Amino acid sequence: MTVITALYDARENVTWLGSNGRATIGSYVGPSRDNKWFCAEGWAIGITGSGPKVEALEAHVSAFPTDASRPHDILKFMKTAYSDFDIGEMDEGLKRYSGNGLLIYKNGAVWDFDNSFCLTPVEAGVFWARGSGMDIALGAGKALKDFITSPKELTKRVLEITIATDVDSPGEIIIQNFDANGVLSEPLKV
Repeated sequence: MTVITALYDARENVTWLGSNGRATIGSYVGPSRDNKWFCAEGWAIGITGSGPKVEALEAHVSAFPTDASRPHDILKFMKTAYSDFDIGEMDEGLKRYSGNGLLIYKNGAVWDFDNSFCLTPVEAGVFWARGSGMDIALGAGKALKDFITSPKELTKRVLEITIATDVDSPGEIIIQNFDANGVLSEPLKV
């Protein structure tokens, strides 16, 4: 499992994206860095849960909707990619994809999606998280927001706390920014 975070920074016109650096399978911690973000055509998709979800999206990047301006267009693409990789199962008549995520547009808009691809918009400038470490991250973000005013530094501190206290969010801190041109930075040194 994992933790992923997003926080729009109006001063720098970027969205700070964070994650832990490893994945777990049961109580086993994966040996290599786990990529939790996929970017294409001005969109960033952060994914939690088990299965080759990022790999499915990467394998279908040529089918990514190049003119997508609505989050529903991206979820439609994801459903097709996941279906081709046989990700998901029916549960009470609804397809579920064993994980949740965050969807970010280059203008800083953020949406939360659950394992059935139900979307919820996240208010601009609000720190948000998904994954097994979500409750710890959201609590830390809320507690620290009045004391740490830099969105980048708040993201870093929340990830430190989450990784230190959630056994299902192991690994190093990974912080990147996603800018108004839809470009994801390399991981920053923290």
